[in-house]
Amino acid sequence: MKIFSLVQALLLLATVANAGFLRRKGYAPGVVDVADANASDPIRKSKSDRRTYFHTTLDSGLKVLLVEDPEAQKSSYAMAVEVGSLEDPKGFQGLAHFCEHMVFLGSKKYPEEDKFSDRLAFFGGQSNAYTASDQTVYYAEVSDEGFQETFDIFAQFFIEPTFAANMVDKEINAVDSEHKKNMPDATWRLFHLMKSRANPLSPVSQFSTGNLKTLKTDPEQDGRSLPEALKKFHKEHYCPSRMHLVIMQNSSIAQQLHAVHRSFDVFGKSAGNCKPRPTYDTVEMYSHKLGNLGRKFTVHTDGAPQLWLLFPTSSLRGKYKEQPEAYVHYAMNHYGQGGLKALLKREDLSMSYSTMAETSAAGTLLFVIFELTERGVRESDRVMEHFFGYFQILQKEGVNKNILEKIQLLNQVMFDYQDRSGSESGYVTSMAGSLPNAEPRDVLTAGTLIDQVDTELSSKLLNSIKPGNMNVALVTPHITSQNVLAHQKHEQYYDFNFSDEALDEGLLQRLTSASSTGLREPPPLAYVPTNLELIREPGPTQLPEKLPKKTVELWWLGLGPFQLPKAQVQVKIAYPRRIMESPARSILAAMHSRLVQMVLEEPSDAFQMCGLSYSVGTGHDGLSLSFFGFNEHLLELVRLVLPQVRRPSVSQEDFDMVRRQMVVDLSDVTSQQPYQHAMEAFDVVTVSGTHSRKDLLKAAGDSWAVSLSEHDAMLEDMFANPVVTLLASGNLKRVEAESLADEVQDILGRKSAPHGFLAKMWSFFASIFSRSQTTVTSDGIEPRPLVINPGKDIEVRVGNPIPGDPNSATIVAYQFGVPSLADRLRFSLISSIIDRPVFQVLRTEHQLGYIVFGFTTVHLDILEIRVLVQGFREPPDVVERLIESAVANLTSSFVSLTQEEFNMKKASLRTDLQKPPANLPEFAGRFWGQIWDETYCFDKVEKELHLLGSAAFQNPQSLLEVWKNTTQVTNTSRPKKLSVKLFGSDEKTGLVSIPEVRARQDLQFVTDVENPQIEDQPRWPHKFLCE
Repeated sequence: MKIFSLVQALLLLATVANAGFLRRKGYAPGVVDVADANASDPIRKSKSDRRTYFHTTLDSGLKVLLVEDPEAQKSSYAMAVEVGSLEDPKGFQGLAHFCEHMVFLGSKKYPEEDKFSDRLAFFGGQSNAYTASDQTVYYAEVSDEGFQETFDIFAQFFIEPTFAANMVDKEINAVDSEHKKNMPDATWRLFHLMKSRANPLSPVSQFSTGNLKTLKTDPEQDGRSLPEALKKFHKEHYCPSRMHLVIMQNSSIAQQLHAVHRSFDVFGKSAGNCKPRPTYDTVEMYSHKLGNLGRKFTVHTDGAPQLWLLFPTSSLRGKYKEQPEAYVHYAMNHYGQGGLKALLKREDLSMSYSTMAETSAAGTLLFVIFELTERGVRESDRVMEHFFGYFQILQKEGVNKNILEKIQLLNQVMFDYQDRSGSESGYVTSMAGSLPNAEPRDVLTAGTLIDQVDTELSSKLLNSIKPGNMNVALVTPHITSQNVLAHQKHEQYYDFNFSDEALDEGLLQRLTSASSTGLREPPPLAYVPTNLELIREPGPTQLPEKLPKKTVELWWLGLGPFQLPKAQVQVKIAYPRRIMESPARSILAAMHSRLVQMVLEEPSDAFQMCGLSYSVGTGHDGLSLSFFGFNEHLLELVRLVLPQVRRPSVSQEDFDMVRRQMVVDLSDVTSQQPYQHAMEAFDVVTVSGTHSRKDLLKAAGDSWAVSLSEHDAMLEDMFANPVVTLLASGNLKRVEAESLADEVQDILGRKSAPHGFLAKMWSFFASIFSRSQTTVTSDGIEPRPLVINPGKDIEVRVGNPIPGDPNSATIVAYQFGVPSLADRLRFSLISSIIDRPVFQVLRTEHQLGYIVFGFTTVHLDILEIRVLVQGFREPPDVVERLIESAVANLTSSFVSLTQEEFNMKKASLRTDLQKPPANLPEFAGRFWGQIWDETYCFDKVEKELHLLGSAAFQNPQSLLEVWKNTTQVTNTSRPKKLSVKLFGSDEKTGLVSIPEVRARQDLQFVTDVENPQIEDQPRWPHKFLCE
C-alpha cells in the first residue's frame, strides 16, 4: 500500500477543483483533507470515462473507493464483504446468506426493522444484496437528499446489527421460500449436485442457500441458537479490513470522504485487527483418490435436456491480469466454420452451449453446459467425442500467441470505447464485487483487459480439459425419477433422484483418442476496429430527424451526446396483422428468427467475435431488425444479414431441427417461475389474439401446419407489400443512412404473390372470420391486440404446470383504462407509494412468499395496478383475501400522505424523468418505440416535466381519488378487477388440486385458458394520448 503524501493530496484537490466539481452544493475547500487517508495508485479508466476515482484505506482497515460522477442523477453506494457461503459453519449451512438478509432488519443505533427500507422509499431509493461463495455484496441507490441519512443506516449493517430473535423467526421463512423457489430449477439443482460431490473437507461441498431445516430446525434440536450463531458469524467475518466500500455521486471526493468518516470512523483502529479472509484452494476438491472424479450423474428433468461437464483446474485466483481462461472461452465461442458449435449443430446434437470458469477462495472449476437436442440426449457420448476431438486439436497446436494478442487488442478497444452503464447502482455494485479480487487501480480493468499475455498459464488451463479430469451429468426427460431412485440416490436439499456411477472405461478410452473431421483451431480475430474516427456532421440536437425518402420512412439521430465510434441501426418491416393470427403462424414467425440466426451463425461469427451484434424478432405487426457495434464494419454485417432475413437458405433438415427444438422449449415448463406461468395465463385471457403455450405446442408439433413450404408462404405474405421504417443512430452520416435505407428497401421490398396451400386456406377462412367478427374497421384498419374491458370481474383458476412444485402464484389486477400523460405520472407516483407497504404486509408480516410485488404497469393501451405473490405457505384463495385487505388498507397511506412526502415523491420522479440516456441504445430507444407504434410523441418527457410542475400536481389529493376509483367501489364507479390463481402441488402427493367454487353473478371464472369463453366482452380501444 502506498502512502499518499500531502503534496499529492493538494495536487489532487487542485485538479478536481479546476474541473469545477468541488464547488458544487456549497462545498468550501479544505473541509476534508484527503491527505488524511492512505491513497492507492490512480484508477485505470477508459478514454470516454469522465468520472474521477479515488481509492483509500482508513485507519480501521476499511477500503474505500469514491467516484465523483458529474452525470450521476442519484447517489449509489455498495459494500463488498470478504465472506460468503464458503464460511458457513457445518452446523448452519446457509448462514452467510441468512446473515445477508438479517442485517437489513435493525441495528443498535437504528433498531426499527424497516428503518432503512422506509427511508429509502421516502427518498425514492432502492436496495438489494447477494451472497456469493466468497463475498457478500450490499448496494443501494437513493436521491442525493436522502444519501446522508440512509448511508448512515446502511453503515450500521456492518457495525452492530441487532439480529433480533423475533425478526430471525420471521425472516427464516423468507429464506426458506427463496430456496423453495429455486428447487425445481435445473441449473440450481445441477450446480449444487456437482459441487456437493467435492471433498467434504472443502466448503464447496456444502449447501449454500440454506433453508428452514439447516438454519433453524436441526440446530435448535441440538440446542444451538440461530441468533447467537449470527452474532458470532458477523463478529468474526464482518470486520473492516475485509470490507470494500464504494460510493458514486455528483459531489466532490472530499465530501464523500467526509461522509465515510462520519459513519464509519466508529470502527476505530482496533477494529482492523481481524483475521484475513480464509482460503481453501490448498484442499483438493476432486481426485480419483478421493473417489469423486470420473463420475457420471444421471438426473431426470421435466424441462430441456442438458449435458454438464465439470473440470477441476489449478486455481486462477489472482490471475486476472493474464486471464488464462480467455483462450478457452474464445475457442468455445468460435461458432464459425471448423468450430465445435457448427459441427454439433450440423449433426443435430446441440444447438447451443455455454462455458464458465468459476474462481473463488476454494479454487477454480470449469463448467461446460450443452443444451441437447433429442438426438443429443440419445447420443450424449457423441457430443463428448466431438468436444474432446476439438480440444485434442487445440492442445496439439498449443496456445496461439497471435490469437491471444488479438484478443488483448480487441479487449483494449472495447474497454476504451465502452458504453456507459444504464444502471448507476449496477455499476457501483460491479466495482464493489471486483475490489476483493483485484488491486484498486485495476478495479475497472480486471476481467476485461489482458495486461500480460501468458501462453504457459493458458496452456496449463487448456491441458486440464481431458477425459480423465472430469465429472459428467446427463439431464434427461427420458428416464423416470422413480427408476433413478431405484437405481441409486436422492438429493436431500433439492429433493430429486439421481444415479451416480463411474464413467465407463471404454468411453474414456474413446474420448482420449477422439478426433472429428473438419474441426480446426479458431482463426485470429478479423474485424478488430481500427478506424475510430467520429463523424463531424452535426446531427439533430434532441429529436430524430426525418430524412426525405419515398419508399422508406427514414429517421436519423447522428452521434447525439455520445462521442463514440459506434452506431445502431433499427428496422421495422410492417406487414398485415392478419397473417399472424393463427398459432401455426406464430410458431413459424418465432422459428424464422431462429432460422436466420442458424444460417448466419457461421458467416457472422467473425463479426460477432469482434463486438458487433444483430437481432431478429417478429411481432404481431412487423418484423424487427437491430444492429449495434463499432460502425467501421457494421454496414458489412447489415448487408450479410438482410438477404437471409428475406429468405434464409435453410434445408428441410435445418427446418426440422429448429421445429423440434421449438417443441422442446415449449415443453420445458421448468424454465419459468410459477408467477411467470400465471402472467402467461393472464395475457392469454385478457389480450385478444394471444395464444396459450398449449396451443403453440400443439401447432409446433404439427409438421403439416408448420412446414418449410408454409414458412416460405409466410415470408411471401410478410414481404408482399412491406412498409419499411428505419432509424439510424450514432456514428453514421446522413448520406450513409440514406444509402443504407435504399439497400434495405431493395433487398426486403421485392414484391411477389403469396403462395402455399395452407396459407391461402388460412387467409381465406381468416378473412371470412374477420368480416363476421367485424375485426376490420370501416376505414380499413386492421385489428390490434386489445385488452379486455370486462363488465364483471374475471378470475382465472389454473394449476402450476411444473410437476411437483408446491409454489402457487396469485395476481390481482385493477384496471384504470387508457391514460393521459398526467395519468401516467400519477400511476408512477402511486407505484412508488404502494411498493414498500405491499412488501411489508404480505412478505414480512404474513410471510406469504419470497416473491411479492405491488406496482403499476402499462398493459398494452391501458394502465393497471397489480399485486403479485408467489409462495407455498397459503393457497391462492387465502392469498387473494390478504391482497384485497392490503389494498384496502393502502387507502390510508394516501389519506395520510403528507405534503413533504408527496413533494419528495415528485422530486424523485422528476429526477428519473430528467435522467439523460446513458448510452446510444438508450438514446435511440426513447424514440424507436414511438416510431414503431406510430405515436411520435417525441416530446413526451418535456410535457410530463411541465405537468409535474403544474397545479394538477400541487398536492396528493388527485392520487387518492385515482387510487379509490381504481381499487374501490365508490358512488360513481366500481373497480375492474382481474385475478389469476395458479395452484401449486400438494407437498405430500405431488398432485395439483384446484378447489371448486360456486358460480357468482358478479364474477366470471375461467378454468380453461385455451377456451376462456369471454369473446363477448368489450375491449379497451387502441389509443395513445400525448397530452
